[in-house]
Amino acid sequence: MDVQRIIGVCGLNASGKSTVCNFYKNKGFIVISLSDIIRKTLKERNVPETRDNLINLGNELRNKSGAGVLANLTIEKLNGNTNYVIDSIRHPDEVNSFRNKFNRDGKKLFNLIGIDSSVETRFQRIQSRKREGDTTTLEEFMSVEKREMNNPDPKGQQVSKVLEINSNSNSNSNSNSNSNSNSNSNNDGDSDSDSDSDSDSDSDSDSDSDSDSDSDSDSHFELSFKIRTIGG
Repeated sequence: MDVQRIIGVCGLNASGKSTVCNFYKNKGFIVISLSDIIRKTLKERNVPETRDNLINLGNELRNKSGAGVLANLTIEKLNGNTNYVIDSIRHPDEVNSFRNKFNRDGKKLFNLIGIDSSVETRFQRIQSRKREGDTTTLEEFMSVEKREMNNPDPKGQQVSKVLEINSNSNSNSNSNSNSNSNSNSNNDGDSDSDSDSDSDSDSDSDSDSDSDSDSDSDSHFELSFKIRTIGG
């Protein structure tokens, strides 16, 4: 498989993942969320697609088949010579699956982007989007976030550890961009729905730059969040 470029996206609920995914989509990338697999399984089980159900099933699948299972199943679907954005990356083993597959033999096709946005901004976004399963109070929102950030299950959702990978790998390339305009995130559950996703939801999904550039730093965004670009 000779994929030209793969961008992984990680961030907390309503951080702006969908906005970043839409930016790349407009550049011709195909957007795939790791949470799509979770949503499909929920549908097969006739279970409502709430954020808690997305997170719990994501953790169940990781414990049953390994922490990198969502990434591994997604990799099987990728076609050569196609650019992809992978939304809702929520565990370090998912990052490792993409790195092991695409960053080897002198090639570095996979890059990871972490999205930062304040708690207040993210809570305002979920209030605005009114998605089924979203929390309705700031306290509940922060409680869910704490669980996402500090899951005691080593195979469960570990968003904070993925963001740490981003931060630690970012010594050579910082692309922080402050926004002059509001960016709305459509999704984040393990929407990862995380269509991340995370879209553990995160399939949520946004200036002027050629995304086919060979640079590892995609600092072309004017948005209400910060973007940290990691190498492979």
